Amino acid sequence: MNRWIIAVSVVVAGLSAWGLAQYSPQPTIEQLSQVRGSLARFENVNAAIKAGYEKFMDCMSSAQGAQGLHYTNAALLSDPQLDPLQPEALMYEPRADGSLRLVGLEYLVFQKAWHDAGHKAAPTLLGREFSLNTTLLPQPFYALHLWVWQYNPFDLFANWNPLVICPKATTMNHTSPITR
Repeated sequence: MNRWIIAVSVVVAGLSAWGLAQYSPQPTIEQLSQVRGSLARFENVNAAIKAGYEKFMDCMSSAQGAQGLHYTNAALLSDPQLDPLQPEALMYEPRADGSLRLVGLEYLVFQKAWHDAGHKAAPTLLGREFSLNTTLLPQPFYALHLWVWQYNPFDLFANWNPLVICPKATTMNHTSPITR
């Protein structure tokens, strides 16, 4: 069993031990392994670019941590369907040598498109409800982050990760009503 699966197992076990698993639904190890395995090819940013992902904005950080550089897929963004194996955005941490390291994913759907498709409530995926963001883009959107390559001490689904770093030259500070 690789270290990533062990780390996720410890987090899930810890939540259960503290009685928090019932309040904070967690995906199964099998679901997370499937997501990570099917998207492993995007550890190489060039593979992501070939698959239709493009750099979106600068490296995003806040007082709570960072998200890294986002590479978004326009075709997936324009479709209100959600699929855990086809995230709308990939998050990369810029490294000192100029390379990018995949740290997480972001699932995103525009609020209007989601509700126009007949949905009454906010979307959920992998047992977690999406957060509504009304500040970053011209139109409100639902988002869910998933840190499957970089451990996040806040939570597997937290918006910000204190262990991800944006170099100051590329940082776009983001203030949002959404926390962790």
